[in-house]
This record gives sequence, C-alpha cells and structure tokens, in this order.
Amino acid sequence: MKRTWLLVALFLLLGASAFYALWKKNNQSGSYVSWDMDFAISNTAEIEKIFIADRSGQSATLERKDGYWLYNNTYKARPTAIQTLLKTIQNLTVLYLPPKAAEGTMIKSLAAEGLKVEIYGKDSKMLKTYYVGGVTNDERGTYMIMEGAEQPYVVHVPSFIGQLRVRYMLGDDNWRDRTVYSEKPEEIQKISVEYPQQKSASFVLEKVDKATYEITPFFSTTPRSKTPQRKGMAEAYLLQFENLGAEGFETNYPLRDSVTALVPFAIVNLTRTDSTTQQVRFWPVSIEHRAQTGEPYVIRYFTEVNKGEAFLLTQDHVFGPIFRSYNFFFGGGGKPQFRD
Repeated sequence: MKRTWLLVALFLLLGASAFYALWKKNNQSGSYVSWDMDFAISNTAEIEKIFIADRSGQSATLERKDGYWLYNNTYKARPTAIQTLLKTIQNLTVLYLPPKAAEGTMIKSLAAEGLKVEIYGKDSKMLKTYYVGGVTNDERGTYMIMEGAEQPYVVHVPSFIGQLRVRYMLGDDNWRDRTVYSEKPEEIQKISVEYPQQKSASFVLEKVDKATYEITPFFSTTPRSKTPQRKGMAEAYLLQFENLGAEGFETNYPLRDSVTALVPFAIVNLTRTDSTTQQVRFWPVSIEHRAQTGEPYVIRYFTEVNKGEAFLLTQDHVFGPIFRSYNFFFGGGGKPQFRD
C-alpha cells in the first residue's frame, strides 16, 4: 500500500511540476507570454506574406494583393484555404509543455521533418518564424517550436481537434483557386458553346450593343430560329458565369492525355470586352442512368481550361446551367442530352 501511495504522490508531483513550469512561462509578468511560446498573430490584417517550406525544397509563397492572395507569384490562391490558414495563425495557443524525456525526440523530428513557416508584415518585416511538426498520439495537439528557441511545445487551436500541419499546405493543387468562371456579365463580349456531337444545339451569344445580345447557330448548317428571341434570356444566361468553381484538380490523373484526346461533350469559348479569351472543354466522367427510363445523365465532368492550363473535376449540378441549347433562347429545348 505504501508503494502505491508513493507512486501516486510521485505522479502528482511530476504533473504539478510540468503545470508550474508552463504557468510560470505564462505569468512571468502579469499576462506576459514568453517569446518562444507566442506563436499567434492576433491581427492577421497586418500579414502581407506567408512562406512555407519543407526539407525537400518544396515551398509555397502566399502574398496579399488587392482583394486576393497570390500563390507562388503565378496563381490566385484558393480563398477558403487562405481563410483557414489565417484563422489558424490567429488562434495558435500552447496546449501544454511536453515531458522532458520527449523533448529531444521532438526537436530532432522538427529539425528533420518540420515545415518552416515565415510570416511577414508590411515592408517585408518579419513577424514570426517557426516550425510545424507532427501530431500528438491523441491527435489533440501539434508539435511546434519557434526559430532560435530550445523549447518545443504542443500547440492547438481551441475548439479544434486534429493536427494543424495539414493547414500549412504545400503543392499547387492544394493552393490554386478552383474557380473556372468569375465573370462580370457586362464585361462578356461573346460566348460560343459547341456540342461536337449535337451540332444543332450549338450556339453563339454576342453583345451587339449596350445590353443588346444576338444568339445565332454555331454552325452555318443549322437554320436560324424563326421564333423571336426571348427577352432577358441572354442576360440571365450570362449571370451563370459569375461564380463557377470546380470540385478539385486532377492534374496528375494518369489517363489525362487519353481523356483530352477524346471528342468533348462541350467546348465553351468566352471573349471579354478587353479581348482576353478563355476556352474550357468538358468530358463526362461520372455517368448514371435513370431507374425508370434507363436514360443516361452526367454527374461530373473532366474539365480542361485553356488547353492544359488546368485539368479539373467539375459537377453537373454546378455547371449544368451553362449547357443550354440554341433553341433554349427562343422558347425551345433547354439542355442538350448526353448520349453514351
């Protein structure tokens, strides 16, 4: 019995010592937090640039621009990923001081496999530099250490359970914006929608005057409609291009070349009033059949932007409204039917 009580007392003593060490660091002078555990930046509006890198040389540079963030000086960054990262940076909190016996292993792991994170403010002022490591066994905390410090910590974001390392992402497909169309209707000069296997449904919509649009067949062999053009249909159609995003990137899909060699379901060419253009091609990839009729319908498309600039997966329930037929604008059929 005495031995049991001694073990309990020793356990309580060790726990109290660890708690006291962390408490002391937090309360050296009032609410002061020592520099090596002050990972958070409460005002993320002052952040202008974030640099993330691993030991293999892979890196991500995110820079704040006017109304968006730029990834690796090339692509717009995905807004939701940026928001998640900034929220994480803002709320980083030390969960506990790791046991002394584990510190050596943690430091070696952080040095070998940790992600280096550099955060800059205006005029390239360095705000924070720290390393992000792996997750604790219970997945409630993440190992982190400030550059120049000797003491690692287990860090978390209050109310979130899980590792934080995944929020400091690397890789183009993780950071690139998945938006395919983000157009102001008044800045669209012309749109052509070609259905190679349904030529009569293909059409061209073109602005011929301020707020005046003409819809004509894409192919000269298709007769023009004798029915008057439905009022407001062209404007309503252009509104569909304001915000259309993909489900995700398929950059490394092994059969990508085989897909793009096939005849697409649709080819959409868009010309803006500033003469810039964009071409997007769609190939059905997820196809199901209606239970009653056996009629095929598309769930998803492989989607190529500007002949290889991006290769993505898009959903029909998102992009379906842009797949209209020529007769749609004159009171006829709506969406061309996919044929398998």
